[in-house]
Amino acid sequence: MKQSHALAYLRQICCSGLSREVALTEFLRAVPMLIPSNSNTLTISEDGVRPGYHLAGFDLSDMADAVPDIIANYHTPERQKRAIAGFSQYPTINDPRVMEPAFYQTDMYNLVFRRYDMHHLMWARVQLNANSTGVIGLYRPSNQKPFDGRDQSQLLHVLPYLTHAYRAANDVDFELSPDGNSGMLVMNTQGDILYQSPDAKRLLQKARYPRLLIDSRKQDRLLAKLAELCRNLQNVYLGRKASPPSFTHTGPNGRFTFRGYWLDKSDEHADGLIGVIVEHRQPLTLKILRAMRESPLSPTQKEVTLLLAQGLALEQICGRLHIKQTTLKDHIGKIYCKLDIHQREDLVPKLLVMGR
Repeated sequence: MKQSHALAYLRQICCSGLSREVALTEFLRAVPMLIPSNSNTLTISEDGVRPGYHLAGFDLSDMADAVPDIIANYHTPERQKRAIAGFSQYPTINDPRVMEPAFYQTDMYNLVFRRYDMHHLMWARVQLNANSTGVIGLYRPSNQKPFDGRDQSQLLHVLPYLTHAYRAANDVDFELSPDGNSGMLVMNTQGDILYQSPDAKRLLQKARYPRLLIDSRKQDRLLAKLAELCRNLQNVYLGRKASPPSFTHTGPNGRFTFRGYWLDKSDEHADGLIGVIVEHRQPLTLKILRAMRESPLSPTQKEVTLLLAQGLALEQICGRLHIKQTTLKDHIGKIYCKLDIHQREDLVPKLLVMGR
């Protein structure tokens, strides 16, 4: 992908109105289009020193139970002081021994970094708001070259986009994509998971991660809500006052809806089995952005396309992009030609087909 298109995509992610963690996670997944990298992360601190939680741009569910404790144990006050001193001298840190001289002997490296082939690194500190700071980490395998000055310049250029995304609300009521995925869990009334369909297992991992909390006691709040759902279904059956046996969870991977019901009406009793349907849908805006990523549209045409898909009037789009209506109509004509459509109503269905 051309650098101009990669920059445009990163900027659109962070300025498109997506909720905070959806935008930040997609940024981590997409930044390799601009700076070749893998297993990228964002560590966030509310006090400016000790990490509070992490977002990952890759699947680490196989180690999700262990990673928070490893990270918490690694970030000692002494190492944090050395890291702060390093960032005060350099815009990025490319050698982890600045933070820990024996880094390559630590559990952090041997249990986490080596597992995900995070050998070469580039850390950059970013002030997210008045109270929160972050460290974005980009990584490369050992068989690739280390990050250089050009990589550093490109990363520093897009950090303001990251700050903008962080300042968005985290509870955005976004429009959902019409298509989604589903799976089923089987649970008992105590809230234990007895069976997961392959799709349900995958969706549950997507719902729980890629956010990792340093306080492992809070890590499984989603599982606690599932147990509460089972208790609510039981209480409704017993005629007690209870909330409906369903809830919605919104996280970095989109929106997940959980609905519980008795698997067999003859088993509607205290020890009956409970089926929980898990439904996952992504923000429509994110699906559109991904669909446009490999399209023949120019960066400006992609901006116009997104605003058209979001339902903005032509006058609003002109005001948003600071262009004349004649210029906008010219862009729209070229967009329709490139996408082989004839009217605005065809735009979203065409993009969703492209996204598949």
